[in-house]
Amino acid sequence: MESQDFQNIATSVRPKLMNLCRSFFDKQELAYDAEDAVQETLLRLWQMRERLNEYQKPEALAILIAKNVCIDILKLNKGQHEPLDEASNIIGNIQADQSMITHDTERIISNALAKLPRTQQRMLMMRSEGMSMMEIAAACNATPTSTKTMICAARKKMMELLKIGRNKK
Repeated sequence: MESQDFQNIATSVRPKLMNLCRSFFDKQELAYDAEDAVQETLLRLWQMRERLNEYQKPEALAILIAKNVCIDILKLNKGQHEPLDEASNIIGNIQADQSMITHDTERIISNALAKLPRTQQRMLMMRSEGMSMMEIAAACNATPTSTKTMICAARKKMMELLKIGRNKK
């Protein structure tokens, strides 16, 4: 992703992030944390800018990151400030939502992965674990070229399966 593309995303999502983060830090003494949370969110997005093109809605990702950053800040500040009942309820709800989203996402990905041929499943898993193409090729007794081709085909098929699953909802 180009720097200008990232700048456009950051500029458009920043006001929404500020509103979200302010809702976490409604007490005057925590107000400065909202700005810190937005900055941390944008920093994390910047660090993963090369992968942002993989997301259909980078704004949704930014909001999820911001929620996690706010929760982290609240946990760090827990001993320094009075407990925030409303914030605790929000955190509890967000954690429950995130748990459900994580479970659903894992299930959807597992179902799509199960529809791939065994070799492609294995190669994708090894790649996701950080193995290089050469290491995967050696482990699967394949050439690096065929390994790259199979992983590319597996990714393409996964994307098709995931798009089909999303469109059914």
